[in-house]
Amino acid sequence: MTPGLLAKAGEALTGDTEEWSRALARALGAYHPDGARETIDPRSVSRWRNGSLEILPWVEEALPQLLRDHAAELEAHAERMREAADDIEDELRPRGPREI
Repeated sequence: MTPGLLAKAGEALTGDTEEWSRALARALGAYHPDGARETIDPRSVSRWRNGSLEILPWVEEALPQLLRDHAAELEAHAERMREAADDIEDELRPRGPREI
């Protein structure tokens, strides 16, 4: 994996083209091969990013699943937002004529 692909993953995860290293380190913690943890060392991600350290095989394997999992979470969140918007519109929509 190249630093460019790592950057593409980090940017896709965060929506940020500059400050994604720490967020990616936190996200990768859940996929660590020795067991889930809060984060991995953000300095490792920075070194992978600048090419001074080879990206570990487990990271290469974890990134596609991490991105797919995150996409599923975003899709579920988007659906809840659409449902809330529909509920608000339904509540505000004028009803038929009222009887006097």
